[in-house]
Amino acid sequence: MSKKKVKFKVAGKDDNLYFINSYKRNEKQAIRLKDNLVKMGVNRTNIKIIYGYDLTKPEIWKKKHPKLTKQKLVFHNFFDFILPEMLKSGKNAYYLEDHTVVYDNPDKYPKDNKLVWLGFMKRLKDYIVGAHLVYLDKDLIKELDRDKAKYRPAYIDRFFKNLAEKKGYLQIDKSITKIIEHFSLALGKVRKNPKNKYFFKPDLV
Repeated sequence: MSKKKVKFKVAGKDDNLYFINSYKRNEKQAIRLKDNLVKMGVNRTNIKIIYGYDLTKPEIWKKKHPKLTKQKLVFHNFFDFILPEMLKSGKNAYYLEDHTVVYDNPDKYPKDNKLVWLGFMKRLKDYIVGAHLVYLDKDLIKELDRDKAKYRPAYIDRFFKNLAEKKGYLQIDKSITKIIEHFSLALGKVRKNPKNKYFFKPDLV
């Protein structure tokens, strides 16, 4: 017996919020991304830059997370700083990383599930590389907050993928993002844009 497809109601473009994960040392990139989103038609007042832990400043995080590593950094920034703001808003929200370049208005794309992955570097058989632009339904945001004590810290793209696949929440097709070349803590070197066969730029079609 086939399951009935559930259609998720998505708020209008002036209701969805955008949360940029950053830290003070990288503020220029966060502001650049905010301006980028505005050029794509996003309401500036709906874009929030959230400054989290900086791995180079242990005095900020050492007491709460004494074993913080580069693998866990973004996970803790999401749950300690970004998720509470998403929850407080009561709205659907996008998660973005500050080195992201967005090539279209994310609100134009259909949202037929609770987690819609609109920005990534590569899609491998068992991994999605880069959580550069991820839409989270407000009910999923509530669920993440409710169950946060159950989750083990991990790279944020791995966390989102594993959770969404396990729960049947994942929707993914094309990527409407690339990145600004930057030093990656995960790689320990400069991260560049790889060839991404799923990359979609509207004016190319």
